[in-house]
Amino acid sequence: MVRRSAGTSEVAAFLGLLAFHVAHILEEIAGGFFLRDRLGLPAFAAVNGVLFCFSLGLFYFWLTGSRWARPLSALYAGVMVLNGIGHNVLTLATGRYRGGFAGGFSGIGLAVSGLWLLSLLRRTDPGGRAKNGRPGSGPRSQAIEK
Repeated sequence: MVRRSAGTSEVAAFLGLLAFHVAHILEEIAGGFFLRDRLGLPAFAAVNGVLFCFSLGLFYFWLTGSRWARPLSALYAGVMVLNGIGHNVLTLATGRYRGGFAGGFSGIGLAVSGLWLLSLLRRTDPGGRAKNGRPGSGPRSQAIEK
C-alpha cells in the first residue's frame, strides 16, 4: 500500500543516483580500483552487487512511504556524495586513476545526484510539511492546491 506519493523530482533524483551508482561500480571494475585488485573481481562484484541491491530495495520502500526508508535514503545519498568526492580527491592527491582510485568520472555524478536527492528530502517531511512545520506550506501541498 502506498502511503504517500513521491514527487517526480524526488523519483528522478533517486533514479539518477541509482544509475550513477551502477556506472560507478562499472567504472571501478574497468578502471582497476585498488580494492578490486585486493579482493579479486568475483568478491568485489559480489560486495558491490549486494550494496546495490540494498539501495534498490531502499528505493522501493521509500516509494511505498515506509517511515524508516526516508532517513536511510538520506544516509545512502550522503554516503554516495562522500564516495564520489573521495574518489576525485584521492585521484588528484595521488595522481593514480588506473590501479588506484578509479571511479572519479561517475563520482561526479554520484555527488551531484546525491546532493540533489538530499536537498529534495530535506525540503519536505513525509507529510508534505515544509521545514518550518506549517502544514500546507511544502511544495507537495502547493502542488495539490493547483
